[in-house]
Amino acid sequence: MYLNGRLPGYRAALLMLPDHEFVAVALADDEQALPALARTLDDLQRPLTGDQLAEAVVSFAA
Repeated sequence: MYLNGRLPGYRAALLMLPDHEFVAVALADDEQALPALARTLDDLQRPLTGDQLAEAVVSFAA
């Protein structure tokens, strides 16, 4: 499961993997930074799941 939020001037993304007891939060002071945040979250979770989630995070937040 992943959730994304918008703050004025910032982009935030949260990724939760309850089955793996894993949570990661990324925050950037650039409203255009979502693709980079998504890649970071994807890189952190991929060893646990084997899934590529960066595109899903970006699509969900778009």
